[in-house]
Amino acid sequence: MSLIILMRHGEALNNVKHILTGRTLVYHLTERGRLHVQETCEMLKPLSIEAIYTSPIARAVETASIVGENLGLPYTIDERLTETDMGKLTGMNYFDVINKHRDLLLDFYSGKDVSSMYGLENFNSIKARVLSIMDDVASRHEGNVLLITHLDPIKAVIQHILKVGAEILLNMQIKTSSLTIVSHSSSNYELLAYNVTSTMRYL
Repeated sequence: MSLIILMRHGEALNNVKHILTGRTLVYHLTERGRLHVQETCEMLKPLSIEAIYTSPIARAVETASIVGENLGLPYTIDERLTETDMGKLTGMNYFDVINKHRDLLLDFYSGKDVSSMYGLENFNSIKARVLSIMDDVASRHEGNVLLITHLDPIKAVIQHILKVGAEILLNMQIKTSSLTIVSHSSSNYELLAYNVTSTMRYL
């Protein structure tokens, strides 16, 4: 049995300001975000990571650079780990979207096509692309692999395994720099843990 470990990128300025960036707005890690990534590296060191793959988005690549330096590994950029295309919601405040477009987000997490009005990427498409790279790395590597990605790709993996509904997904928090740990055996995935991070971050 091998592990596929999904790591959400470190805190970036858009997370502090609660801005939906999509793929087009560029934000970099904060100093606190870099510190959190360093803390996560200490959790990763005993796991004997064999390979690192990352989203091409700047905050994810910056995270991969820190992790790679700590683990002594190069990283590979893979488009399948990229951020959700937020369409017309790009640049909006997350809480404004929750308040004004909650039904839209529930439709999104239900897998309904919400692209016609807002240009939002389909959740099932996100799920398909992240599962595709998981299948690839599971067949390519015998050891444990780290995938550095974003909120919705991680939620998509959790939904695939646990079959949770849209309301749960909308309310589910995945902290920046946290780990979601999945086991792979005989083409099956099992969720071992999610939102793994320092307990001090919950205070």
